[in-house]
Amino acid sequence: MNKNNFFTSLPFKLLMGVFLGICIGLVLNYADGNAATRAILNVVVTAKYILGQLINFCVPLIIIGFIAPSITKLGSHASRMLGVAIVIAYVSSLGAALFSTVSGYALIPHLSISSAADKLKTLPDVVFELSIPQIMPVMSALVLAIMLGLASAWTKASLISSFLEEFQKIILAIVSRVIIPILPYFIGLTFCSLAYEGTITRQLPVFLQVIVIVLIGHFIWIALLYILAGIYSRENPLKVIRLPFSGRRSLPPDAGGGCGSPWCAGRW
Repeated sequence: MNKNNFFTSLPFKLLMGVFLGICIGLVLNYADGNAATRAILNVVVTAKYILGQLINFCVPLIIIGFIAPSITKLGSHASRMLGVAIVIAYVSSLGAALFSTVSGYALIPHLSISSAADKLKTLPDVVFELSIPQIMPVMSALVLAIMLGLASAWTKASLISSFLEEFQKIILAIVSRVIIPILPYFIGLTFCSLAYEGTITRQLPVFLQVIVIVLIGHFIWIALLYILAGIYSRENPLKVIRLPFSGRRSLPPDAGGGCGSPWCAGRW
């Protein structure tokens, strides 16, 4: 990755959003009490609320747009492969939850976290509430996506499958042209609010420690999953772990039974 690509990448924009949000929030905290600060805070709170509503509205659409077409592409083996995938996903989620619980009980008592919320400043109320409710709850969208995908694969409904593929392209365009561009602003406004309230400055050491713990936990769990996938597909686990960081999108054709995935291995 060259320098220009890094400065235009989403992680860099998110980091800049966090940095600028904290800086602006600290300035507003220091200059609190005048009309200009109050007006800026009204804009920050209102913009954060509207962007949050827009992002939440798109979540069920993203679930349907990406999951349903992916299931239809599995073809006649959709039921079996989806069942195995769901079992793997829920076992992984349960294991990750247990891992985070044990880590929390082992590490959090050693962190000096103050439970008192006194002396924190209060944000003003939202000036303009633009309510954008979701078309359906997230779980309903997940079930609908699974049912649509399976039924389309069972009945070989080419028209519905084509529609779902087109719908996936539409959702991908929404994500790339709407959600991703506004995400750094939403993150920046969120951290601006936290910095103004005083949460960032009062709990900054604990905040940084928690971020480090979360990142380390993610890497440990992801490494464990790739090691298990490498063992299952009879690939070198170290080779499989390096795969996400090598810039390649899939395993070689001869890996995993030709399906490009260590979990697949052509053994369904």
